[in-house]
Amino acid sequence: MDAHNPLSVGIDIGRSKADYCLMLPNGQPVIAHCSLDNSMQGFQEAHQLILNTLKSGKFDGVKFAIEATSYYWLPLFTQLYLDEALLPYQPQLTLLNAGWVSWFKKSFSPDHKTDQRDPFYIADRIRTLSQPISWHYDPHWLKLRLLTRSHFHLVDSMVREKNFYQLHLFLAYSSYTTSHAFSDPFGKLSQYLLSHPELLEEFAELPLRELAQELNDLSYRPLKKPAETAFRLRESLHKSYPVLPDLEETLHTILSSFSTVIKNIKSEISFIDKQISNLVAQDYPEVDLLRSIPGIGPVFSSGIAAEIGDIQRFFDPPKWDKKLNSYRRRNCRDAEDAIAKQAGLWWPKRSSGNFTAEEHPMSKKGNAYLRYYFIEAADRMRQSIPAYRNFYDKKFAEASKHHHKRAVVLSGRKAIGLVVGLLFHHQVYKPEEVHP
Repeated sequence: MDAHNPLSVGIDIGRSKADYCLMLPNGQPVIAHCSLDNSMQGFQEAHQLILNTLKSGKFDGVKFAIEATSYYWLPLFTQLYLDEALLPYQPQLTLLNAGWVSWFKKSFSPDHKTDQRDPFYIADRIRTLSQPISWHYDPHWLKLRLLTRSHFHLVDSMVREKNFYQLHLFLAYSSYTTSHAFSDPFGKLSQYLLSHPELLEEFAELPLRELAQELNDLSYRPLKKPAETAFRLRESLHKSYPVLPDLEETLHTILSSFSTVIKNIKSEISFIDKQISNLVAQDYPEVDLLRSIPGIGPVFSSGIAAEIGDIQRFFDPPKWDKKLNSYRRRNCRDAEDAIAKQAGLWWPKRSSGNFTAEEHPMSKKGNAYLRYYFIEAADRMRQSIPAYRNFYDKKFAEASKHHHKRAVVLSGRKAIGLVVGLLFHHQVYKPEEVHP
């Protein structure tokens, strides 16, 4: 039963404190601003304040809204969700995107951007929101989401540290990567050579046949083309700028240090990936459905499933149909569009009067984790599924710039439809029939 006289509570959260605004159904604040610690003690004080207000004002419901600021909101919202004293008031908890609150604030006259005023706009937003999506504590998905997001951050750190490493690698051996002696400068043989600069100095003067033999002996597995590798390596050493003696030791110290950092991050990624595999082996049928898609594997399927959660939430509430002039139940295409918007994998149109923009940049506003996992999964799918490979090739050929990036992003958008279909119908992936 919906409350007729609910109290709206807006919360602006930070690491150290939480700012509250308690608002009547008519938009008048009961308590315009109250600042408390973002701690268990602060929660207890807020809890008592809210209960006293509910009782004294004879409210029959309470709506909480908070901006989704990192994870600073999670302990507070968890306590509110589990609080039995609030149950008689039918508590409704809603997470608000900070961008939405900012847009809502623009409908008012210009105001200060302060911790004292922000809770007011958050409370007013939840007060006027017609169909808010309720948040509930779900440890089943939260555990997996924390792990898959950690994988994302570790991969992001790996990219950053590798870029930093290669910048200093250029200072030490400017032609090392452009000569393509090794497909991956972070491979075992390449890293061994870079950690022994005296060996590289010696190799620069060896005849090609001897150098090829030395490289083959040092490699943990026989080189496919040792002569070509030797030629490219020696070419890179001869073409590189000479390093000033004053900088040589410093550069090699940096390369050695960040080589260790990169190895440690790789090790942590493997550890997190193992934890993800162990967790989803327990009770995650949705991950099993997505793992049936060729190429994406346990981590990417877990990342997509963790961010989507229960697929049924994308089929609620009913959608207004302009053609039918009435509400109807959402279908798979509606859910697909909603998930695409959540991931920022959509291209909003821009038009005004007789003007219609010819270019439609991708939104990118939304869940960066979900966007990452869809795009990475699509990149694997196009290597394993003919239909996705053909789609990728078509979009690659159509692009005028950024061919791979555009093609793989569009493939990621296409993959959303497949994922929604498998999760909604509880079916494993079945390849399309190939007709002669």
